[in-house]
Amino acid sequence: MSKAVIYARFSSHSQNEQSIEGQLRDNHAWAKQHGITVIEEYIDRALSGTKDTRPDFQRMIQDASKRQFDMVIVWKLDRFARNRYDSAIYKAQLKKHGVRVVSVKENISDSPEGIILEGLLESMAEYYSANLSQNIRRGQRDSIAKGRYCGGGVPYGYKSVDGKLIIDDKTAPYVRYVFKEYAKGTPKREIIETVNERGMRNKKGGKITYSSFTKMLKNPAYVGRYSYKGETIPNLSERMIDDATFQAVQEKLKEHARAHGASTAKVDYLLSGKAFCGHCGALMIGVCGRSKTGAMYYYYQCGNRNRSNGCRKKNERKDFLEWYVVEQTLQYILSPQRSEHIAKSLVAEYKKEFSDSKINSLERALQQIDRELEKLVDALIDTPKVAHGKIHARMEALDAQKTDLEIDLARLRVANDIQITEKEILAWLHQFTIGDPTDIEFRRRIIDVFINSIYLYDDRIMIFYNIRDGKQVSYIDVVNATEESDETTEAPESSSVSRYAPLESNQLEPRIIFVNGVIGVIIPRNGGR
Repeated sequence: MSKAVIYARFSSHSQNEQSIEGQLRDNHAWAKQHGITVIEEYIDRALSGTKDTRPDFQRMIQDASKRQFDMVIVWKLDRFARNRYDSAIYKAQLKKHGVRVVSVKENISDSPEGIILEGLLESMAEYYSANLSQNIRRGQRDSIAKGRYCGGGVPYGYKSVDGKLIIDDKTAPYVRYVFKEYAKGTPKREIIETVNERGMRNKKGGKITYSSFTKMLKNPAYVGRYSYKGETIPNLSERMIDDATFQAVQEKLKEHARAHGASTAKVDYLLSGKAFCGHCGALMIGVCGRSKTGAMYYYYQCGNRNRSNGCRKKNERKDFLEWYVVEQTLQYILSPQRSEHIAKSLVAEYKKEFSDSKINSLERALQQIDRELEKLVDALIDTPKVAHGKIHARMEALDAQKTDLEIDLARLRVANDIQITEKEILAWLHQFTIGDPTDIEFRRRIIDVFINSIYLYDDRIMIFYNIRDGKQVSYIDVVNATEESDETTEAPESSSVSRYAPLESNQLEPRIIFVNGVIGVIIPRNGGR
């Protein structure tokens, strides 16, 4: 039975998750129809096919070298690439490993005519991608030049009627109030609180925020000068604000920008892209705030916190969290004794998860199933026909079990080339041992190179580390590992992954955790943040 992987993607947010699900559904149905076993799915969401910098696409190309699948199934060829050069290069790489690309919706043979047809379809996809973008820009430009509104976000206080932006009598009073008060010198915070209390809402029904407030104040559409790509289009939007008020607002904005720039500097959030909320899985984002005394404070905040029914995860002080992650890493991972313990544990885990012995075990299980199937075939000859039904049922069950084992074996062989030794791990860890966690550049190096990801709870922190080419640990992986441990522990109320060994005998010590071959520690948190 042929083994295949599925590659699916969509290229913009104008498409949705159903685009991916639809591709997967059709691809799996096609594979089943042709008796092909799918062992893996590679999915890139909201990424253009004109570029080859797609994470799962690149992972698929690398995994092909392990020769555990002989086919890549795509919904259409333009899902694989919309660039003929990239398509040819990557198909050649796959072909070198005995892998070919097949299209579910485009029935293309391996004949010379089929090769020509495939090249034609790829050329059409590339032309479509380039031409669509050009036509959209041209159409928008032509419509705007003729004084017609061509769609998009309608500025607050207006409505679009017959290609013009006309004043909306229901919402325009809010806009006039905002401009009038800000020109008088009323603080932004006070104006925003007032209009929100009076019922001003954005298009999604949410309250007005600082960003939307500032964007409104800068928009020249309110004085009848609609701007598109830096070009002013007259007579497209009705005047709502007089020139004197609008100019006074612009001067105030400049004054506040200068004052803000003088009191703030560029702040690097070292854990950006690596820190996640343990409660909901959202990315932690950098935010700042000013105290009553004028001092600035910087935090990491759950990306879902300010949404309706948002996450209740507490903010994390930026400087403390970055120092804490590095300090805990030095204390619990990089000390000589702990490093040796980590190295032994990591090698043992890799041997357990990806070793030849596990492959051999699966191979033996497959051989046992084959032997049993052979016995059942022989039994059919000597068994009365009335008993054939039970034998056939048993053979079908074994055949299904065999298919599952073959998929597991193929996946394991894909990952089996990861081979590490204790010596390699210790050498890797040693390069991070010399430094001061209060030194910003030392912190930066530890976080940039060594930290894979961190998951923040209010009572604990889970830190995962890169030892070799570690794929970033996802929230789903963390949840699954935690749920698995909860099923085996006698204390279900415990939030730690208790089935993993503590670093030392003291039960209050952090615990080692392995998720998909990536090592981490779970550290209890006591005290402030």
